[in-house]
Amino acid sequence: MRCNVFCVFLFYFFVITNITFSQNTTPFSSLIPIGELSDNSFANNMAMGGLGISNGSYWHINNQNPAALVNNRFTTFEMGVASDIRQVINQRSKDNIGDGNLNYIGFAIPVIKQGKWTTSFGFNPYSKMSYRLLSEDIVNNIDGSSTSTLVTHEYHGDGGLTEIYFSNGFKLSKTLSIGIKSTYIFGKISSDISSILSNESQFFSNYFEKSTFNDYSFMTGLFYSKEIDEDKFLKIGLIYDLKTSLKSSTFSQLERKIPNSLNILVIDTIYNNIIRDYTIPKNYGFGISYEILDRLSLGVDFKYQPWKENAGYESQKNNYKNYFQISSGIEIIPNAQDVNNYLNRITYRGGLLYKSYPYFINENKTNNIAATLGVSLPIGTLSRINLGFEFGKRGNLIKNLTKENYLKFIIGCSINNVWFIKRKFD
Repeated sequence: MRCNVFCVFLFYFFVITNITFSQNTTPFSSLIPIGELSDNSFANNMAMGGLGISNGSYWHINNQNPAALVNNRFTTFEMGVASDIRQVINQRSKDNIGDGNLNYIGFAIPVIKQGKWTTSFGFNPYSKMSYRLLSEDIVNNIDGSSTSTLVTHEYHGDGGLTEIYFSNGFKLSKTLSIGIKSTYIFGKISSDISSILSNESQFFSNYFEKSTFNDYSFMTGLFYSKEIDEDKFLKIGLIYDLKTSLKSSTFSQLERKIPNSLNILVIDTIYNNIIRDYTIPKNYGFGISYEILDRLSLGVDFKYQPWKENAGYESQKNNYKNYFQISSGIEIIPNAQDVNNYLNRITYRGGLLYKSYPYFINENKTNNIAATLGVSLPIGTLSRINLGFEFGKRGNLIKNLTKENYLKFIIGCSINNVWFIKRKFD
C-alpha cells in the first residue's frame, strides 16, 4: 500500500503538475538530428551499469530483452522519474545545469501462468534534444565595406522523441524463451540559428527548422536460463533490433527579426513539409549473467550498432562511426528472508558502463565512462522502491572540445500483485 501511494505521488508531481528543474542543455544532444538517444534503462538496470539483456528478475520488468519477460510471474507496474545534474566545461566557461521529468511507465502481465507467456507495454523516452551554443566570427567585406565585422551566432535546439512499446515473451522449453517487441516512435525536434552583426544590432537573421518524426521499430530476443547447481543459474541473452527508417516532415524558414520583439520583418520559406527518412541502424546485443537465487547476480552486456553503414538522412553524407557499449553490474541481497533486519533484505547494486558514441567532434571520438550505484527497498512482501545513481563523464578538452561531468538519478517504484490471475480454492 505504501508503495502504491509513493507511485501516485511521483505521477502527480511530475505529470499532473508538470514540474521540472531548470533546462538541461547539453551540446552532445546537437550532434544527431533526432537528439541524444536514450538507453531506456529502468532504475534497477541503471544501477547495474545498464545491465539487462541477460538479467531477468521476478520483481522488475525487463525492457531490454523481451524474451526475459517470462521471469515475471506477477502482474507488475513500474514507473520512475529521472533527474540530471551536469557540469559542462570548455576552454571558455564552466556551466552547471540540470532537469528532471517522468522517465518511464511500464506494465507486465503473465497471460499464461508458470512463465509460459508474459506481455508488457509502456513508454520511454527515445531521444532528447536540448542545447544552446554560441560562436563568434570575424567577417570582412560585408556590403563592400573594408572594415571587419563581428558576427555572433547562437544555436538552439529542443524537443525529443518518445516510444510506446508492446512486448511479449514466450517460453519454448524449460531453459529457453523467445521475445518480440514492437515500438511506435514519435515526436518533434526544433532548432534555430540566429546571427547578429555588431554594426547592425537592431536586426538579426534567424534560420528556423522544425521536424516531426514517426515510425515503427521491432526487436527480437532470446533468453537462456540453466540451473547449474541448486539455486544457481547461468543466464544468456541475445537481442536484435531491426533497422528503423524514421519518417520526418521538415519545415524551415529564414527570418529577419528585431531583438526582444516578436515582429518578423522578412520570411523566406526554405522547406515546406519536405518528407525524408532518417535511418537508425540495426542493433545487436549479447549478455551473460550468473545468479544465486535471492542472493547474488552479476553479469556483462555488450551492444553494437553499425552507424558507419547507411545511417542518417539518405540525401546527406553523414560522418558517423560504429557505436558500442559495455555494461557490467552486480546485485547482492544479504538475506532476503531475514524478517528481523530490514537492511539484510535490501538489494544493493553497483556497476560500470562504457560507451563509444557514433559521432565525431572535430574528427575526435566521443566516449562515455560511468560508475553506478543503487538499491531496491522492499515495501511489504512483493513491492519495491528503486533508487539508481550514475556518475560519469564524457568528451574531453583536447583540441578545444567540450567535457561533461554528470550525475544521473532515477527514483521509481515496482508494484507486484496477482491481478488477472484466477484464484483457486480447495
